[in-house]
Amino acid sequence: MEKKTCILIMPALFSGGAEKQYRYIMNEVSGSKNRVIVLLLNSPAESEKEITEKFIEKHPNIEFYQLDGRVMSTEKKGLTIKYEKLKCFFKQKKWIRKFLRENKVDIVMFSYVTQLLLVPIFKRYGIKTVFNERNTGRQICDKKFKKALLKKCDRVVANSKYAAQYVKNATGIDVAVINNGIEDKKLEKKEHSGFNVLIPARITRVKNQMVAVRALQYLNDIPIKIYLAGGVEDQGYFDELQTESEKLQILDKIEFCGYVKNMQQLYAMTDLVVLPSYEEGTPNVLLEAYLYGIPAVASNIPMNRDCVVNSEMLFEPDNAQALSERIRYVARKMKTEDIEDICEENLSFVKENYSMGALKKRYNTLLFS
Repeated sequence: MEKKTCILIMPALFSGGAEKQYRYIMNEVSGSKNRVIVLLLNSPAESEKEITEKFIEKHPNIEFYQLDGRVMSTEKKGLTIKYEKLKCFFKQKKWIRKFLRENKVDIVMFSYVTQLLLVPIFKRYGIKTVFNERNTGRQICDKKFKKALLKKCDRVVANSKYAAQYVKNATGIDVAVINNGIEDKKLEKKEHSGFNVLIPARITRVKNQMVAVRALQYLNDIPIKIYLAGGVEDQGYFDELQTESEKLQILDKIEFCGYVKNMQQLYAMTDLVVLPSYEEGTPNVLLEAYLYGIPAVASNIPMNRDCVVNSEMLFEPDNAQALSERIRYVARKMKTEDIEDICEENLSFVKENYSMGALKKRYNTLLFS
C-alpha cells in the first residue's frame, strides 16, 4: 500500500474530551508506515505543559508542530478571546499554506470551524478533507456558510448517533458514526468514609455544575462530598458556583479540585459519578465510570440517553431536587447487591460498543485506505 501523509489539526493536545479521543487515534495510528503530522494551534496551558511534552516524547513516529496561539490561556469571553482566536486563525492559515507548498498531503482531519474555513485551500491541493464532529452538530450547522463548507468535505463523521442525524437533517450529508474508544484500565478502589460524588468536567456553563451544587441542599441526610474536577474555563461561572455554595452554606460538602493530572486517584475514592451537562458529544465521563465499576447518573439529554443503560439514572438538567433523588437512590443501592448488577451491565455495554480495537480499525480505514 502506498505511504500516505495525514494532518490532524487540534487546538491543543490536552483540553477536553475531543482532544482525548484524538490522542487515542494517534496512539492507534502512530505505528503505521504512514506519515502522521499533528498541528497544535495553541501553546499548552501552564498546568498541561509537562504532560504535553511527555506525550510528544512518547510518540517519536509522529511529527508535531506547535504554534503559539493563546486561546487556551485566555478567559473565554469578551473581545480578548475573539482577538486571540482571530490571530490563531491567521497563523494557522499561514502555516498550512507554507506546509502544503512544500509537502504532499493526502488527507486532513479536524473538528473546529476555524479549520472548516480552510477547506477551499485543502481542496485546491486535492487533499481528502474529513470533518470530525465531536459535539451535538448544532454549532457546525447554525450558519449557511458552515453548511456549505461541510458539503465540500469528502467525509463527515460523528461520535454519536444524535450528532450524525442532526447534521444529516440540516445538510443532507450522510454522516458515519465512529464511536469513541475507551482504554481498558484497571482501578484499585480505596477505602474512604462518607459518600463521594465526582463531577469530572471543565468549569463552564454548558457543563452545568450548578445543578449539583444546588442538589446538595436536599441531601443533609447523607454524609456526601462532591468533587468538581476540571480546569476553570469560565471564571465568571466559577465565581457563581462559589457564591451559590456560600449562600446555601454547603462549602464543607464541596471541593473545587481544579485541573487534576491523575484522575484515577479521584476515581479510586468515588462512589458515584455525575454528568449534569446541557450538551455532550459522546459522554466519555459515563463510559470511563462504567469501565471502573462506578455507577453514574446523567442529565436527560439525547447524547447521554444513548449511553445510559438504566433510565432510572437520568435526571432533567435544571432539576436539582431530581438530581438529589438520583444520588439518594444510588446511595441506598450501595448497601445492596443491586449496585453490582447495575455496574456489570454498564461494563458490558462499554466493552461491546466502545472498544479501542474498533476505533483503531475504523480510523485506519478512514485515514489511510
